[in-house]
Amino acid sequence: METWLVIGVSGVTNGGKTTLAKSLESYFLAHQNKVFFKENLTLNKVVALCQDDYFLPVDSPRHEVIKKLNHINWEILSSLDMDRMCQDIMKVLGQKFILYNCHQLRQSEDDSEMGEQVESMDEFNLFADHFLSNFLTKYDENGTGGRTTNLIKKSKNESYQNMSIKINVLLLEGFLIFNHSFTRDLCSVKFHIHLPYERCYARRLQRVYDPPDVVGYFEMCVWPMYEKHYREFKGRKDIYVLNGEIPQESIFNYVLNCIKDLL
Repeated sequence: METWLVIGVSGVTNGGKTTLAKSLESYFLAHQNKVFFKENLTLNKVVALCQDDYFLPVDSPRHEVIKKLNHINWEILSSLDMDRMCQDIMKVLGQKFILYNCHQLRQSEDDSEMGEQVESMDEFNLFADHFLSNFLTKYDENGTGGRTTNLIKKSKNESYQNMSIKINVLLLEGFLIFNHSFTRDLCSVKFHIHLPYERCYARRLQRVYDPPDVVGYFEMCVWPMYEKHYREFKGRKDIYVLNGEIPQESIFNYVLNCIKDLL
């Protein structure tokens, strides 16, 4: 069986999300066709998409201009061609895709409090019908016969552990991927990198953008917009919030261990 594991990496500007996403991509590419953390999982395809590649052109009439600064607001979803990004994602996944939904697959048969919270979130997920757990349940209920059905009938947990599964990894990286319902719900594993204001501002000053930041843009737009967007998902229990001030290698190792534990 072949499934997709979609990993989302979000974060504040200059927080290190691109570095983390590229490190994960390199690691996964180096481990293709090998056992993926568990004996019954084999890493197959690895694809990475970056939200920054979907910014609208500077001359697009769809942009919102900040009048006080006479500058485009690049910190909002309308500055991105999210329709095109979603279309590209669907091209990668294909029409009949199955998502390896870590939270439900690792949930024990006893109804723990955490399990109930995750299950309630999955219930409203746009892609719930594509979850591997739901696919196997329907497959079992329909009873099509054969080795796979007999295996599934043993028990859910035992089935997941024994089934031979090829995992394709899709890495989604971007500052607003958890503020868009399509990309947020698609991600089975979610990481967000946070920085405090002063540290973020200091890093931003070291970067050159095209078009370049105007005076006051960070204070009047970048940070207020970040805080607004961060509040929209801050309380979610399925998003790991990472400290962008610690060494990048430490963040990478922590993220890798989180993915391993979830599988």
